[in-house]
Amino acid sequence: MGVRDFDVARHQPHPPGYPAFIALAKVGTAALASMGVPAADVRGLAIWSALGAAALTILLFFFFKLLEPESEWRAAVATVLATCCPLVWFNAARPMSDIAGLAVAFGALAALLGTRTLLFGAFLAGLAVGFRSQMVFLTAPMLVFALVASRRRPHVLIAAGMGIAVWAIPLVLLNGGPAGYLRALGSQAGEDFTGVVMLWSNPTPRVAVEAVLYTFARPWDWPVLGGVMLALASAGALVLWFRSRRTLYLLLLAFGPYAAFHLLFQEPLTTRYALPLMPLMTYLAAVVLTEARGGAAAIGTAALVAASLMFAVPATAAFGREPSPVFAMLSEIRLLQQRGANPTVAMHRRVFTETRRPRAYAGDVPGKILPTPRDYEWLELTRAWRAGVDGETWFLADPRRTDLALIDRAHTRTREYRWPFTSSIYVGGVRPNEIDWHIFNAPAWFLEEGWALTPETAGIADRDGSGPHRRPSIGWLRRRSTESLMMIGGRHLAGDPPVSLNVSIDDRPVATLTIRPGFFLQFLKVPAAALDGQGTYAKLTVSATAPSTPVPPIAVEQFNFQPADRVLFGFDEGWFEPEYNPATAKSWRWMTDHAVVSVRNAGRPVTLRLTGESPLHYFDDAPAVRVGVGDRTLSEIRPTADFTTEVAIPADLLAAAGGRVVISSDRAFVAGEREGTQDRRKLALRIFSVTVE
Repeated sequence: MGVRDFDVARHQPHPPGYPAFIALAKVGTAALASMGVPAADVRGLAIWSALGAAALTILLFFFFKLLEPESEWRAAVATVLATCCPLVWFNAARPMSDIAGLAVAFGALAALLGTRTLLFGAFLAGLAVGFRSQMVFLTAPMLVFALVASRRRPHVLIAAGMGIAVWAIPLVLLNGGPAGYLRALGSQAGEDFTGVVMLWSNPTPRVAVEAVLYTFARPWDWPVLGGVMLALASAGALVLWFRSRRTLYLLLLAFGPYAAFHLLFQEPLTTRYALPLMPLMTYLAAVVLTEARGGAAAIGTAALVAASLMFAVPATAAFGREPSPVFAMLSEIRLLQQRGANPTVAMHRRVFTETRRPRAYAGDVPGKILPTPRDYEWLELTRAWRAGVDGETWFLADPRRTDLALIDRAHTRTREYRWPFTSSIYVGGVRPNEIDWHIFNAPAWFLEEGWALTPETAGIADRDGSGPHRRPSIGWLRRRSTESLMMIGGRHLAGDPPVSLNVSIDDRPVATLTIRPGFFLQFLKVPAAALDGQGTYAKLTVSATAPSTPVPPIAVEQFNFQPADRVLFGFDEGWFEPEYNPATAKSWRWMTDHAVVSVRNAGRPVTLRLTGESPLHYFDDAPAVRVGVGDRTLSEIRPTADFTTEVAIPADLLAAAGGRVVISSDRAFVAGEREGTQDRRKLALRIFSVTVE
């Protein structure tokens, strides 16, 4: 968008503006477009990354050679390792300014180390900031060192000033003068420190460890390769300390300020910010490799290069072949728009803000976009349904959110959009990184306040002071003229007394359940007459009462409502509450050594699909995991890794067992005994998903 209309105040691109790179990109885009190259607007940017990477290879070699003029072989090894680093290789194909800026910066560093190229190096040091503002931390220290050591200080300063003037004067003039540009710069400074996890604002051990790993290990993709490179680099620093401290000091001068700035003030999850530190790692690693005798250096280098390219090349090819998740989704949306789609569209707040630029670039989604109040986005969609919207509705979702469990998914089509490689390594920091597109069509039910179907919705209910023990939990059921089946389950979270759970539809009582302390699961037959009334949806209320006050807390953690001829299932005895890790976006339930899935199968044979974690994370040997119905064992496995198993269950066998499917394990452990806590749960397997179809 900056190539189309260079306007830093509108963040095209965001401040400080990268004017030198945008100028080159305008030339590249125009040239490729004149040749009829498809996607010239993107390739006009990316071509400078490719050319920059080619130049970087040469410039790195000269820089490394100038560090130790007698070690040309070491410079070659370090250059090859840096070029083939997966993060460097991959970014040579991205339409971003990182690699081009890095090439100019290393041109400056190499020239500043030379005796006859000092002024040219000073000019490049100033120019590099016009490609990537962060390059100032890479080039300025060496420039200051050269300035102090030189007798031509005025000339050096003038050369650096000319490099800055090349991009700074047009930048300021094109963006409203000094005052206008400073306003844009101030807005970016605020955004850089908002919603970003960096060590400066979060000085915790966890953030510090993440910063180090994302900077020095994860750019190599494979943890083993990252560990080897980190070990070699550490050993190389020790070798230089004892044998060539001058070289070590020069490396610290060149890379130390950027390393400190990056680790403290940049988001480590944005992995491309670590690119300037990869040459430091590879040179230190090359120190160790080239100390080896015979052909060991060549063999070791070849092995590291082969391992690097084994990951870098497929990821880069996939990046060139596949669109990003958000643009893949927008492309498919445009096809539906051409066919007349005009839906009501809801989005998670994060998706709404993070897709604003892609939607402006590629064209916004059709139809009416609903408001996006943070944490309550699903309520805007339920209000639209209650107001009479009954056609196809869309929800553009953050996959890490779990609030859509409050909406019937039996009548939903879902498309998941992901990068075809490990995105956290190669495009870490890109937002949105992944996205889900849900298309709802006449959901059978949806829930609003007071439900605990996921840890997220339980937290919202608790924060809002809702839940059936405080005030009625509200949901809505699609009216139909046939008998229905309702599944409801959860936990009585305190001791005695028992609690009465009252279920009503349109304020007419349907059932009263007696809930004793612990877990509960019930299936309720709902006659067609209970859904008679006006409007598309009937109002469901679930409230809790007890002989004494206050009412013990009740969490409703399971719910479904379908026609009586559909398959429903729920987690019965032997299961624990749902858990969720927002860092990995994984949800699960622990089961004990004897867990029951209760199934209402409407007289049909069904297939149970079970996905779980490798039990070798907590057992020395694989346990025997059995799936049985009644007195028959239908399946037995001994998983040694994360597993998925499918079990076909005949209808007559399930009916004879009262719908009870038993999953058992011959091994279990008490959680508190391993963790040193009071947790007395007996755990056997961590299960990521259970489906019955």
